[in-house]
Amino acid sequence: MRHSLLHYLSTQQLPATVAGAQGIAAVQALLHEGCVKATFPLPRSPESDMPVATVTELTPLGHRALRWLGSA
Repeated sequence: MRHSLLHYLSTQQLPATVAGAQGIAAVQALLHEGCVKATFPLPRSPESDMPVATVTELTPLGHRALRWLGSA
C-alpha cells in the first residue's frame, strides 16, 4: 500500500491529509524510509477524532523511488 500511496501523493497538491489506520501506517513507513516528510498531530480526544497524518513533502529519495517503481 505504501508504494501506491507514494504514487497517489505525487499527483496531489501538498500538504495532503491521510486518514485511517492503513493510511497512517503507510505514511509512517514512507517517513521511516525517508520518502516523505509528514506530521502526526495528536487527536484532541480519541473518541471524536480519527487519527490523521499530513504529508508535507516528497523528498528527493521519494522522487527517486517513484522513478524506480515506474521502471519496475
